[in-house]
Amino acid sequence: MDPVYYNDDMPSTTTSDRRCTQYRGNSIQKQEVTSPKWTKVLLIILSISLVFALGGLCVLGIMSVCSVSADDEKLLHKYNAAKNCLSLCTAHRGKCYFFSSKKQTWFESRDLCVASKARLVSINNKEIQDFLVSKIKETHWIGLNDLETEGHWVWMNSQTLSETGVQFWHMRVSWPSEPDNWKEDDPSGENCASLGYWEGFLNEWFDNSCKMQKTVAALKGIIGI
Repeated sequence: MDPVYYNDDMPSTTTSDRRCTQYRGNSIQKQEVTSPKWTKVLLIILSISLVFALGGLCVLGIMSVCSVSADDEKLLHKYNAAKNCLSLCTAHRGKCYFFSSKKQTWFESRDLCVASKARLVSINNKEIQDFLVSKIKETHWIGLNDLETEGHWVWMNSQTLSETGVQFWHMRVSWPSEPDNWKEDDPSGENCASLGYWEGFLNEWFDNSCKMQKTVAALKGIIGI
């Protein structure tokens, strides 16, 4: 029978196992302690990110709502302007024209227009001239005058005839053409212009005494500003 030897130099497996077990236990405890900390940090970071994200969405939402509201307000303004124009005036190419039926002097007509937030009409091209002529059946005051300087005709918007390059004065063969500054009826002369005269010629301009009684053509406003 072979002898059985016992070696005291061999390390004890029991002690080593205890140490390994203890080490693993410590590592597991550290992981268990560390994991909740990192989880909390990540949750905090995510929470902050969500707050900023939601805040950004709220701002975008407010901006979008305000933008839509502003657009709606503009559309409503245009609609109301067009509605008022069609009920009281005549719309033409985005502008609103008012033709009165009451006869007044040129000065009274001018003041009436200003009080109504309008002005006596200006004619700076043939298209506007033709439109106005198509809407009237009698002579009407327009915004042309030479009240400040004789012979220097100016519109209510401060444009001169040389600036617009458009004139539709009545022409005569045997008598002086318009403007003739006739002073028989009014010694101060004829310093205000009208479309047409008593006997017609509605498609031409005449200078008249500003004290004459006429109806008025006015630019009431612009649709869609």
